[in-house]
Amino acid sequence: MSKPVSTATLKKLIVKSDNPTYKINLLLRTLPYHIERESGRTDMNLMVIKSLTNKLLMVRELARKNNIPTYGLIG
Repeated sequence: MSKPVSTATLKKLIVKSDNPTYKINLLLRTLPYHIERESGRTDMNLMVIKSLTNKLLMVRELARKNNIPTYGLIG
């Protein structure tokens, strides 16, 4: 398995992309699903859940700064 991208690197990639709004919207829709899926595993990895949660918090902050709706996500 490959090493996941860090939260800081992901933020840089989003900000420098041609369409950051699209990337933010995509991650706002998919990250909660991935967190839920990992949490439901019998052999769940808390480090993976923490990493995904940190990424979601970072993407929410980017959404707030860019006035993008967060689809009712609280936090």
